[in-house]
Amino acid sequence: MKTFLNDKDGVSEKDYLLLVSTTVFFLFVAIGLVLVLMGRPVDGMYVTLLDMVAPVLMTITGGVFGVRAVQEFRKKKSDTAEEEAEDYDARV
Repeated sequence: MKTFLNDKDGVSEKDYLLLVSTTVFFLFVAIGLVLVLMGRPVDGMYVTLLDMVAPVLMTITGGVFGVRAVQEFRKKKSDTAEEEAEDYDARV
């Protein structure tokens, strides 16, 4: 029983969390837009709830992309250091 979602390094936990949270958020927004287009008034509680959910989504998104950015930055530095070490070994 492999996990996360039985992958060969496909969707990670962070990707799954990002996908689920953004899907729920945008479905919530889409429902509100459809109600407005149908001429129904949007309750103030709906807008308040949307305002409460937005920071959570921004935190999750920022965290996922922040972790990825740091991983890429560190990988590039370590790859460069390994290449320099290999070049040095080849010269010696």
